[in-house]
Amino acid sequence: MKPASQFLPPRSHVIYNHTRLMLNQSALCVRKFAMRVAEQYMQLVAPDQRQCKFRWGVTLEDLAKAEVHNAQILSRYMDGTVKVLPVDLEDAWVAALPEPYRSDCERDLARRRGNVSVKMAAPTMAGKAASIGVLMVEVGQLCEALAPALADGRITQSDLPHARRILKEGDDVIAAVLSLRRQITELLPDAEEASAS
Repeated sequence: MKPASQFLPPRSHVIYNHTRLMLNQSALCVRKFAMRVAEQYMQLVAPDQRQCKFRWGVTLEDLAKAEVHNAQILSRYMDGTVKVLPVDLEDAWVAALPEPYRSDCERDLARRRGNVSVKMAAPTMAGKAASIGVLMVEVGQLCEALAPALADGRITQSDLPHARRILKEGDDVIAAVLSLRRQITELLPDAEEASAS
């Protein structure tokens, strides 16, 4: 007997789910978010490559019309009126999500292919120092997630309610360590870097 197929939802559905969650839990409305997406799209995609017809405005009246127009574009994707999210729009859409929704979305998209999403550290010394702080915060959040599951000294089926959070926080620790590792390997000469891997 063949095992049942386990189809993944389309990548767009993952993005839409995180967007809905963000819209429900934050003060950002669809119109303002649509302008963020439009801004990212215009920065990331060359004019001759753009498939989406986002608008921008100079006057307040033009901006108000652009907000409505751009929100309508996003809404048509999210409600299924337009079935396929253009590939060139995906990066802009995810980049426009505020944290923590962006990181959660990127983690879910990477996990689909068996990868871990790792945020690139800022090239400044402040960014490098901050990544140590991020690592410590992530380790603390993992410990916090593990605490109720390990209260009896073991992880069993009864700890299933904690499993998703433990996995999420564990992935965050892995991503923080990999980000820090990338910074360290950038310091090493190429020959040493190759032998360390």
